[in-house]
Amino acid sequence: MDSKSLDVTAWLEYFTRGVMLQIEQVKQRVIGLSMDVQKKKEFGQIALTERQMRIIEALNNKQKITIGEIAKLFKFTRQAALKEVAKLVTLNIIALVGKGRGAYYVRK
Repeated sequence: MDSKSLDVTAWLEYFTRGVMLQIEQVKQRVIGLSMDVQKKKEFGQIALTERQMRIIEALNNKQKITIGEIAKLFKFTRQAALKEVAKLVTLNIIALVGKGRGAYYVRK
Protein backbone atom coordinates (compact mmCIF):
# COMPACT_ATOMS: atom_id res chain seq x y z
CA MET A 1 0.00 0.00 0.00
CA ASP A 2 1.46 3.37 -0.94
CA SER A 3 1.11 6.61 1.05
CA LYS A 4 -1.14 8.24 -1.60
CA SER A 5 -3.96 5.77 -0.96
CA LEU A 6 -3.98 6.68 2.73
CA ASP A 7 -4.27 10.43 2.18
CA VAL A 8 -7.79 11.40 3.30
CA THR A 9 -7.20 15.16 3.20
CA ALA A 10 -9.60 15.77 0.32
CA TRP A 11 -12.34 13.75 1.99
CA LEU A 12 -11.82 15.57 5.31
CA GLU A 13 -12.03 18.94 3.56
CA TYR A 14 -15.25 17.85 1.82
CA PHE A 15 -16.71 16.53 5.08
CA THR A 16 -15.73 19.68 6.99
CA ARG A 17 -17.37 21.91 4.36
CA GLY A 18 -20.54 19.84 4.65
CA VAL A 19 -20.54 20.21 8.44
CA MET A 20 -19.98 23.96 8.11
CA LEU A 21 -22.94 24.28 5.73
CA GLN A 22 -25.16 22.34 8.11
CA ILE A 23 -24.06 24.49 11.05
CA GLU A 24 -24.90 27.64 9.06
CA GLN A 25 -28.36 26.26 8.24
CA VAL A 26 -28.98 25.45 11.90
CA LYS A 27 -27.78 28.93 12.86
CA GLN A 28 -30.20 30.56 10.40
CA ARG A 29 -33.04 28.38 11.65
CA VAL A 30 -32.28 29.33 15.29
CA ILE A 31 -32.21 33.01 14.32
CA GLY A 32 -35.58 32.58 12.60
CA LEU A 33 -37.04 30.76 15.60
CA SER A 34 -35.77 33.42 17.99
CA MET A 35 -37.54 36.04 15.85
CA ASP A 36 -40.70 33.92 16.11
CA VAL A 37 -40.32 33.76 19.90
CA GLN A 38 -40.05 37.57 20.03
CA LYS A 39 -43.21 37.91 17.91
CA LYS A 40 -45.01 35.47 20.23
CA LYS A 41 -44.03 37.61 23.24
CA GLU A 42 -45.38 40.71 21.51
CA PHE A 43 -48.58 39.27 20.03
CA GLY A 44 -49.28 36.07 21.96
CA GLN A 45 -49.62 32.70 20.25
CA ILE A 46 -49.84 33.09 16.49
CA ALA A 47 -51.69 30.39 14.56
CA LEU A 48 -50.28 29.94 11.08
CA THR A 49 -51.34 27.64 8.27
CA GLU A 50 -48.97 25.04 6.85
CA ARG A 51 -48.56 27.24 3.78
CA GLN A 52 -47.67 30.28 5.87
CA MET A 53 -45.09 28.29 7.83
CA ARG A 54 -43.56 27.07 4.57
CA ILE A 55 -43.40 30.64 3.26
CA ILE A 56 -41.61 31.79 6.43
CA GLU A 57 -39.19 28.85 6.17
CA ALA A 58 -38.40 29.78 2.56
CA LEU A 59 -37.98 33.41 3.58
CA ASN A 60 -35.57 32.42 6.35
CA ASN A 61 -33.46 30.66 3.72
CA LYS A 62 -33.68 33.30 0.97
CA GLN A 63 -33.79 36.62 2.90
CA LYS A 64 -36.39 37.96 0.43
CA ILE A 65 -39.09 36.42 -1.74
CA THR A 66 -41.61 37.56 -4.35
CA ILE A 67 -45.20 36.46 -4.84
CA GLY A 68 -44.16 34.82 -8.11
CA GLU A 69 -41.43 32.84 -6.34
CA ILE A 70 -43.88 31.74 -3.64
CA ALA A 71 -46.44 30.64 -6.23
CA LYS A 72 -43.84 28.73 -8.24
CA LEU A 73 -41.99 27.23 -5.27
CA PHE A 74 -45.09 25.88 -3.57
CA LYS A 75 -47.27 25.40 -6.67
CA PHE A 76 -49.87 27.92 -5.46
CA THR A 77 -51.76 30.32 -7.64
CA ARG A 78 -50.59 33.91 -7.32
CA GLN A 79 -53.93 34.70 -5.68
CA ALA A 80 -53.43 31.95 -3.06
CA ALA A 81 -49.89 33.19 -2.41
CA LEU A 82 -51.18 36.75 -1.93
CA LYS A 83 -53.83 35.53 0.52
CA GLU A 84 -51.27 33.66 2.64
CA VAL A 85 -48.81 36.55 2.58
CA ALA A 86 -51.52 39.07 3.53
CA LYS A 87 -52.01 37.39 6.92
CA LEU A 88 -48.26 37.33 7.55
CA VAL A 89 -48.09 41.07 6.78
CA THR A 90 -51.08 41.76 9.04
CA LEU A 91 -49.40 39.84 11.88
CA ASN A 92 -46.25 41.94 11.33
CA ILE A 93 -44.16 38.84 10.64
CA ILE A 94 -43.10 39.94 7.16
CA ALA A 95 -43.07 43.23 5.30
CA LEU A 96 -43.65 44.25 1.71
CA VAL A 97 -40.79 46.14 0.10
CA GLY A 98 -41.48 48.05 -3.11
CA LYS A 99 -44.46 48.05 -5.47
CA GLY A 100 -45.48 46.32 -8.65
CA ARG A 101 -43.32 43.69 -10.34
CA GLY A 102 -40.25 44.58 -8.30
CA ALA A 103 -41.99 44.10 -4.95
CA TYR A 104 -40.75 41.44 -2.54
CA TYR A 105 -41.25 40.36 1.08
CA VAL A 106 -38.73 40.23 3.93
CA ARG A 107 -38.82 39.05 7.56
CA LYS A 108 -39.40 41.78 10.12
